[in-house]
Amino acid sequence: MTHRTEEAARPRRLVEAPPGLSRGMPVPWFVKLGVKLGLAAVGVHGARARRFGLARPSYGASDPAKLIGTPQAWFDQATELLGHRPRSMLEVGPGRMVLRAPLLAGLGAERIWFVDPADSAPREAGPYLAAAATGRTHGVMAPDLSGCADRAAILARSQARLLIGGPSALAAIPDGSIDLVVSEAVLEHVRREDMAPLMAQLRRVMAPEGVGLHTIDFQDHLGGGLQHLRFSDRFWASPLVGRAGIYVNRLGLSAMTSRFRRAGFAVEVTEAVIWPRRPAGPRRPHPDAMRPAADDLVARATLEVRPRERS
Repeated sequence: MTHRTEEAARPRRLVEAPPGLSRGMPVPWFVKLGVKLGLAAVGVHGARARRFGLARPSYGASDPAKLIGTPQAWFDQATELLGHRPRSMLEVGPGRMVLRAPLLAGLGAERIWFVDPADSAPREAGPYLAAAATGRTHGVMAPDLSGCADRAAILARSQARLLIGGPSALAAIPDGSIDLVVSEAVLEHVRREDMAPLMAQLRRVMAPEGVGLHTIDFQDHLGGGLQHLRFSDRFWASPLVGRAGIYVNRLGLSAMTSRFRRAGFAVEVTEAVIWPRRPAGPRRPHPDAMRPAADDLVARATLEVRPRERS
């Protein structure tokens, strides 16, 4: 089986998961599953679910720690690794956080790309102007956005572009042009069949001395455990589960690092959030969801990836 051949990942830093991590509402996991599947079955998903307040992409988008603190940390870490401020960047799966575009420009990015399979970013100017104002109060000076009436104008002023689609959408980005690639709790949502094409595109667009910083959440979306490991691929990869917003690809840390390596990256796990004991889930996962036992203790991890020289 695949997990026997995948190289174990050794984190640089281990952090114990706090009690109740990502537990959410105190409702049994199977009730959450039933409700989410039921809503998806009657067409309440995606944009419609967001209108009803039942889905919140990029939760906490207005929180200064997420709005400003996270990208500042990206730029600081990338600057240390690159030896200079990243001039170009790509964020994979930003969701609503496209509204950070003016702030990323204010942090020094001269060319900004976003790619997302769905467009959930605001189209009106207001949220972007509010984000820029928040940035100013924290010392991040966004470009002058006066006269910008909508998202398109603000992205153009910020030297940013939003691509909508799967891995093939990245074809719009020139080879070797990106200094910094980032993602926040996104890669676990990528369909398994899309992982290799995505990794290949990320390798293609990254500059020879570039860096990728990726935070991955390995928990289920049913209460912060491993309940998703009890299902067959036939059910779990079905369109209904996808529409319900609970699909994750069930790849553990070992498999994620292995896929980056196969695509031509050197990988370091800079931090892993570890459960002290295996969280709630099936005693024995479904055969389709089997993976190294050590991976079942990893709640979250942060990866630093660099392109390897091609042989």
